[in-house]
Amino acid sequence: MLIGQLSKMANLSKDGIRHYEEMGLIASTPRTAGQRIYRDYDVAVLERIEQIRQMRQLGFSLKEVEPILRAYEEFGPFPKKTVVAFLEQRLAVIRNKIDELRGIEAYINKKLDGYRADLAPACADGKAAFTRRRQHATRPS
Repeated sequence: MLIGQLSKMANLSKDGIRHYEEMGLIASTPRTAGQRIYRDYDVAVLERIEQIRQMRQLGFSLKEVEPILRAYEEFGPFPKKTVVAFLEQRLAVIRNKIDELRGIEAYINKKLDGYRADLAPACADGKAAFTRRRQHATRPS
């Protein structure tokens, strides 16, 4: 199938398909039609794109996806025990990132609370001064 058909069937932009191909995640066969060369994609590419989507949903970058796909091609489906161990490791990484983000969130909230406390008295004055300036600017001369 041509890239336009694949794009529609996979719900992925043509640029996305080209990017996947440049990264070696999917492949096409060049076909010549007159003076032009077209990319011809096998139907199996749809399944590969779905595998990529699933791994992306697990939080993997495209660079991390490539070796996993290569291993899958080389060794076939992974034993369930391997998949469970792998997903448990991935879950630990995700939980660690969540903890880090919560720490960053707490730090930002603390900073915001401090800045808001400093601005609270000046905010009323600043708002009144802004309103006066705005009224003055809109009065006809």
